[in-house]
Amino acid sequence: MWVSMITYAKKLVLIAITSGLCTTSLESKADTVNVFAASSLVTVLSEVRRQYLSKSSEKIKNSFAASSTLANQIARGAPSDIFISANKSWMNFLDKQLAINTTSKKLFLLNRIVLAAYEKNWRPIEVLTKKTVNTLLSGGRLSIGDPTHVPAGIYGKQALQTLGLWKIIQDRLAPAANVRAALAMVERNETPIGLIYRTDALNSKKVKIVFTFQNTSLNQIEYIMAIVQSKERPAVKAYYNFIMSPAVKHIYARFGFELP
Repeated sequence: MWVSMITYAKKLVLIAITSGLCTTSLESKADTVNVFAASSLVTVLSEVRRQYLSKSSEKIKNSFAASSTLANQIARGAPSDIFISANKSWMNFLDKQLAINTTSKKLFLLNRIVLAAYEKNWRPIEVLTKKTVNTLLSGGRLSIGDPTHVPAGIYGKQALQTLGLWKIIQDRLAPAANVRAALAMVERNETPIGLIYRTDALNSKKVKIVFTFQNTSLNQIEYIMAIVQSKERPAVKAYYNFIMSPAVKHIYARFGFELP
């Protein structure tokens, strides 16, 4: 009888330990906040994450790519809790599929489009014309986020069309998977100039801004943030609120972003 009771007790302990391990595993998974964000936010969101983790024990995992790529991954069920898009279209795409919490969709940051050159001797250009474009290209190509789906490329195409320059440039493009890849081409001197975000140019030590497109030549560049549908757990809400809080606004300003 005693042997049976001891055996039974051991089983209970084993079940309790196993249950505890499973619970711990689930809690650990639940406490990891997965952020999918536009590639132009790599530097600034990495700093925001560092600031948050200095005061919190939560786990924050950032994944960066073109907004279009991330939106399609989320639509197919990728494990994302927070999505930050570099343009409205891809956020609206997910909204129509009921893939995000609509009430959490907020205007987050603003940015600008610029032409950046590898050659440090270039001086800023006040007016962009066919002649100045040809001079900047010097027979080379313009690196740009693929204008068929990458937000930076879409904005860039719109700006060049407004200035009447798209037709002379469209056959001289070096399309990239995202805006950071377009920047990298200029940094490696693979292309003489690139059409990228102002923030990426400012935070690079290898390129120089030669022309800034005014907002009158394109739609306002807006970053939109939202919580993914059914992911509104406490850890996610806490980090979402931190990203939007006044406590980190100085970080966005330091990296060249504008606040709405």
